[in-house]
Amino acid sequence: MSTAATAALVQHQFAPQAAELFNNMKTPASIIAGAMVPLGLLAPVLIQNPDGKPESRIETLMRRSYTPVTVIALLSEFISVVFATVAVNQLTETIVQPAASVWDLIQRDYDLSWAGTNAHFMFGMFSFAYLIAVRSYFNVGGGLLGRGVAGLATAALLYMVSIINRGVASGSGVVASGSGDKRLSYGTSVLSLFRHYGGLILARNSGRGFRPLELGAVALMVVSLITVVWAILQESKE
Repeated sequence: MSTAATAALVQHQFAPQAAELFNNMKTPASIIAGAMVPLGLLAPVLIQNPDGKPESRIETLMRRSYTPVTVIALLSEFISVVFATVAVNQLTETIVQPAASVWDLIQRDYDLSWAGTNAHFMFGMFSFAYLIAVRSYFNVGGGLLGRGVAGLATAALLYMVSIINRGVASGSGVVASGSGDKRLSYGTSVLSLFRHYGGLILARNSGRGFRPLELGAVALMVVSLITVVWAILQESKE
């Protein structure tokens, strides 16, 4: 039997499993997004100290950055949900070609969707941990207790990054190749995931150019981020 025939025999339909993976990401992203609204928008940290007491520059930066980080994190989770929802619809509504594994299917047809879903979810989750640290710091009035409580949130954030790094590095197992065993993963850390996602966006648009909405979104995002950072830094000097 030829190699091509042998490869064809091991091809299976993994669309339902792939859709389940996207749903597994969509649910927690929706939960985190829902939790951010009351935490960051309905009851935000006040821009100025209500007691009128002088604060350090770091505390001022924390206050000023709280709402912008909330908005960025919330929208990041929304993008994750959109990526996952569209992918699930495509996996359900269209005829999906068989693949050797779920990872093979995702890498072949939904690489950008999967990387985007995970990258935006992770970024939103990390930002959510920052919001918890900032709010807990000011809730207890700062000082030694505030630094301790915020430190707990920071420790949890670092532990989550470590867990994710291990997950990214382990990938989806090992497959035999002509040059030896090859591990199926994005890289060794969560930075590899973000790098892969950015590379996919650039590669997708390098040949045909950005679509008008994509170009407008990127341009507006860059200008808005520069404006926000400049405003936070300038106002913290006052």
